Amino acid sequence: MIISRYFIGFVFFSFLGWVWECLFCMINTGKWENRGFLFGPYCPIYGSAVMLAYFIFGHHRLSVNSSLIIVFLICMIGSAVIEYVTSYILEKIYHARWWDYSNIPFNIKGRIALPISVAFGIAGIIIVKFVFPIVNNHFPPHHSLFAESLSLLLMGLISIDLGVTLSTLSEVVYHLNMTEKQLGNRIQWIYDRVGEETEELREQWDNYSNYITIKISQVAESINRREWKSLKKMTHFTTNNQTYIVNKLKKLKDRMNKK
Repeated sequence: MIISRYFIGFVFFSFLGWVWECLFCMINTGKWENRGFLFGPYCPIYGSAVMLAYFIFGHHRLSVNSSLIIVFLICMIGSAVIEYVTSYILEKIYHARWWDYSNIPFNIKGRIALPISVAFGIAGIIIVKFVFPIVNNHFPPHHSLFAESLSLLLMGLISIDLGVTLSTLSEVVYHLNMTEKQLGNRIQWIYDRVGEETEELREQWDNYSNYITIKISQVAESINRREWKSLKKMTHFTTNNQTYIVNKLKKLKDRMNKK
């Protein structure tokens, strides 16, 4: 079935996107991290973008004859739309982001940035002009029991991964919301008085900080390995309180891991 071919392509390019994300992160931070939304080695946003391009340019004649500027613009704009919509939906559901371009010039709300979209446009030219013709020449669409079996297997594995990921994220959000309810007023008090220097304030600051540390330590001990993996992938939170809590959690968890 042609659907099997498309789904295998989706998984393959999702895997390549995951490799790129992890390598890019390793270059910037010096350590390997799983940058995907899911637990497995794939980033569906890349697979979705490439397969959308394949639907547009996948025919050999169209991919060869399309001008570079047309391919570039469609891939650049398409990737920007997919990134923005995905970031918006995830933020509305989980109050967090898995990427944040706020420090990159010409960004829109940190969800997309012109240099990143331009890079995806250039990558789109390479894929459309060189990769798609190879795919069409060497992997023609045909009925294959192996392809259908492989696509069903991959679909099953990704479905399980998606279910586990969504369940884990729900648990993470629950932990953060409960912690924010318990500590929100104290954290806000600290934010409001940054820079103020009196003996009474310092004493109250220490009391609040110690209380917050104790409570967050309890949360850190209750978070399991899956939840922690999901939490580490989140780069930005929509409230100062949750940002403060997660930063504290990460520091405490690092200390616990070093013991």
